[in-house]
Amino acid sequence: MAKYSATPGTLIRNRRKELGLSQDQLGEKVGVAQTTVSGWERGIIKTMRDWRRVADALEFDREEFLQHLTEAAFDLGDDIQRLHPDIKEAMGANRKSAPNLNLVIKEPIVGARDVPVFGRAVGGADGRYEFNGEVMGYETRPVQLLGVKNGYAVYADGDSMFPRYKPGETIWVNPNLPLLIGDDVVVQVKADNDFDPPFGFLKEYAGRRGSHYVFLQYNPPKEIKIPADMVETIHKVVFASRG
Repeated sequence: MAKYSATPGTLIRNRRKELGLSQDQLGEKVGVAQTTVSGWERGIIKTMRDWRRVADALEFDREEFLQHLTEAAFDLGDDIQRLHPDIKEAMGANRKSAPNLNLVIKEPIVGARDVPVFGRAVGGADGRYEFNGEVMGYETRPVQLLGVKNGYAVYADGDSMFPRYKPGETIWVNPNLPLLIGDDVVVQVKADNDFDPPFGFLKEYAGRRGSHYVFLQYNPPKEIKIPADMVETIHKVVFASRG
């Protein structure tokens, strides 16, 4: 398999120029705006949802291109939350070569303070979080996450889910469990463009209706519909505590 010495952004820019394409033309081939191509070339590649089309447009072998993105992602350290699922999967398959990725390789032991807290609270009545990949801190692993890799926590903010959750409570999440209607979940929603981080909410899962996922809010009671193609993840809450 080929090895590239350039960063993914430099690789994309150099190959684009070799093919005589402008940023606008590459964007048209991939189906994204020129500003997105510019962002890739400046190193904003973590949410490259269209990596296969990028590889095809630039006449790269897909496997080699994904491998290069994966190798570059190892340099991010703990900042892996926003990576494309394909890159995360490839990183997991190669975790022995990435000893700095503690969130991926650390063995989950109950009582260890090793559960990352994601989601910066940004306020508002809906209790919105910004998932920018930043680790807000670490919490002690509860028994509900025994043996669970990639479990994480968020801090409840606002009163949109009161009285089920109070502001300041720690909410532990298992991203590996199947969902049932009535489960409390952390839902992560794609931003409008590749430059902004995804945002999310703590809500009750009410299922899927046609092209939308439906969630319930407690305070004030209301139903929230989000287009399915905008939903990045829905993860099940397994435990909550205060203090």
